[in-house]
Amino acid sequence: MIERASLWLFAAAIAWLAASAPAEAHKLKAFATVEGTTISGYAYFTPGGRAQQADVTITGPGGVEVLKTGVDAQGNFHFVAKQRVDYTITVDGGDAHIANYVIHAADLPETLPAPEGGKLLPLDAPIPIAAEAPPAAGETPADAAPTDAAATAIDPAALRAMIQQSVAHEVNPLREQLDAFQEAVTWHDVLGGIGYIFGLCGVAYGFANRKRRAPQAKTSAAKAGRSTA
Repeated sequence: MIERASLWLFAAAIAWLAASAPAEAHKLKAFATVEGTTISGYAYFTPGGRAQQADVTITGPGGVEVLKTGVDAQGNFHFVAKQRVDYTITVDGGDAHIANYVIHAADLPETLPAPEGGKLLPLDAPIPIAAEAPPAAGETPADAAPTDAAATAIDPAALRAMIQQSVAHEVNPLREQLDAFQEAVTWHDVLGGIGYIFGLCGVAYGFANRKRRAPQAKTSAAKAGRSTA
């Protein structure tokens, strides 16, 4: 009976692996970060690489669509927020592969306006991000430290936005690493579960063999006793 149960456990483990492996191999995920009013992110398959072809839909509260775009050849996407609301990013990679990611209003600068009367503004189509050219000799960088007179004229809200952007620039790479780490932990748990199932099968098989050998040992002992007598 126990041996039959161990065979059933082994068969269930094989069936579970066959059913879950294709789904995990084609799992689509999305990740995005905020820097100022610019929201940048990417879509990727796990395990796998970046999604090179995928549609990206941005919706606001109530599921109102404010932008329809797509990823570039590296799986990246970006857009500029116009209001301080929750933006839901939905990535459709085809074949029912859909991923969602939410940018919360609290992550956006306080300088952005709230919707007037609940009306959401449509977002502009993203413009490819080009690398900034280094300043020419003798030119002052645009983000150079302001003079004392200019520093005293900085608006508190603008100062908070600058601080928030600076913090996001440092924290966003850590969030990206955490997202990748969580995915690795998920696969570690899956593999651990597989090992646990096979371990149970081994224990059940060992008990079955032990019970089967016990009557044989008693019979051998009885035969040995009769022959001695």
